[in-house]
Amino acid sequence: MLNKELEKLGLSEKEASVYLAAIQTGPSSVQKIAQKSKVNRATTYVIIESLIDMGMMSTYDEGKKTFYVAERPQRLVEHFSQKEEDIHKKIDNLKGIIPELDLLYNDYSDKPRIRYFEGVDGLRAVYDDFADSLNEDDEIYTFLPYDDFKGSALQSKWKGVREKRVTKNIRAKIIYTSKKGRRIEYEVSGKRRKQEHYFVSYEKYPFKGGMNIYGNKVFMIDYQGKLGGVVIENKTLADMLRNIFKIIWDKK
Repeated sequence: MLNKELEKLGLSEKEASVYLAAIQTGPSSVQKIAQKSKVNRATTYVIIESLIDMGMMSTYDEGKKTFYVAERPQRLVEHFSQKEEDIHKKIDNLKGIIPELDLLYNDYSDKPRIRYFEGVDGLRAVYDDFADSLNEDDEIYTFLPYDDFKGSALQSKWKGVREKRVTKNIRAKIIYTSKKGRRIEYEVSGKRRKQEHYFVSYEKYPFKGGMNIYGNKVFMIDYQGKLGGVVIENKTLADMLRNIFKIIWDKK
């Protein structure tokens, strides 16, 4: 029971055992304290040195022998009172540098946060973020390589995300390209899903990667080779790319 109480104060299990053994044995050799505490002799040496540093044990020589003795239990109160005082000093010092730490934190938070995703499930998680993170009546701006998207495994995973987006009245503006030319059926059906479209010639602009700009995030997808993508979370970059999208869109 006493061991557990001492451990709650911050002593390790072995420190508590060695200290209690030293209290009970009185001035003793390391070997005797080790036997009483059931801690091996080599470790007992180390623990005793630690307790001496805390002021909870001391040592003296008598003839050729060295004896180790526990300080009175009241020393525990003094030791932990000193630790408490030290902690209060550290807290006061910390409060003094908090404004500087806040400046560093704010600076760091402005840096782009980049996350990588691989495979269908990883990219589907990002698609879910469209509907989950945006508010009602927000917009998504998309560059879409129609043929690559339709030929990917993501096509079959898109329906549920699209339904959530439509339910929240989140509109999508899509600049797309296709080797087969303008896809009228795709544009017509998209209107029912709160989508607007702008077709650009594949011969002139053969982009194969996709990009979605929403909120303060940019989600880019590589449909070539191993399906994967990256999300960059940064308001400045998202706003810049959103404005580039609008410049193109306004010229249609």
